[in-house]
Amino acid sequence: MKVAITGGTGFIGSHCVAQAVGAGHEVRMLVRNLDKARSSLAVHEVTGPVEIVEADLTDHPALRAGLVGMDALLHVGAVFSLNANDGRLMAEVNPSSTAVLLDTAVDLGLDPIVYVSTVGVFYPLQSAELDADADVSTGCGPYTASKIAAERVARRHQSGGAPVTCVYPGGVIGPCDPNPDLSDSMAGLVETMKRSFFPLSADATTAFVDVRDVARVCVGALEPGRGPRRYLVAGNLCDVGRIIECGHDLTGRTFRCRAVPASLILGAAHLIDLVSRLTRRKMPFNLEGARIMTSGRHGLSHLRQSAAEADFAFPTRTFEETMADTLRWLHATGHLTDEQVGQLAV
Repeated sequence: MKVAITGGTGFIGSHCVAQAVGAGHEVRMLVRNLDKARSSLAVHEVTGPVEIVEADLTDHPALRAGLVGMDALLHVGAVFSLNANDGRLMAEVNPSSTAVLLDTAVDLGLDPIVYVSTVGVFYPLQSAELDADADVSTGCGPYTASKIAAERVARRHQSGGAPVTCVYPGGVIGPCDPNPDLSDSMAGLVETMKRSFFPLSADATTAFVDVRDVARVCVGALEPGRGPRRYLVAGNLCDVGRIIECGHDLTGRTFRCRAVPASLILGAAHLIDLVSRLTRRKMPFNLEGARIMTSGRHGLSHLRQSAAEADFAFPTRTFEETMADTLRWLHATGHLTDEQVGQLAV
């Protein structure tokens, strides 16, 4: 199958490209930076032929042209940032690029059209359960708001019967992040490993998913004739106690947690956002991330992932397996020191 893939230089997208090539698909990467695309392919040791086409998400004519002659679309690309300074850019780019790509793909008769969304479209949480068929929420900040707007485009096409498949990843971690500065979720993990402290109670919950499992679902969904589908791939539901135990078992280090009032977390995040805007610097913590974190700290208890489980035996890796592979990779690539990974460095 001839597949156009956006976002192929990012964390999820690069894994999708590698797995799509491995599955025998003819891949056309629509990218902003040609050199970055070649570097991403090298990180994943992709040896099969891949067509690389320059098509920035803001260049709508190039995006349309990039879909001509294709059988399917895998739209992973988006401006992803929890940095307050990127809010306007995300609001402008994410919904409009998704509309152009999905509208064009439908007009050209592509099947399937796989769109990578995020569990963030369901935040703030409306219930203790994450469900791909739930209504979207109101958002926690610029990134989630932009993805909610893009999600509405995808759902509009689904309502019309178009073969659009939506995939909703949770907090994505894993090896082989082609971004030299790391994606935000991976950078957050590095910061946690450095400080050994969680400002949450031990029973606060979140969901982590292996990037390889997300890509496996996205590439596996490249099957025509299935119609509209939705897959929640939030991954493994973990409370902070499990995360701390896993970190200790893998590294031998001691991690701590303490329940900090949500008002204090949000207040500190407001100040950090202000500093970020004034200095134009990216911070390891911000208001949107704080809102997401505090939204689920007392409520998330179930992930309805039965569709992904049935179709793709998702997930294939436990949280502990993913963490081990992730920490080893972060250490091998110099993002974490011997001291920070402890006994994993041996």
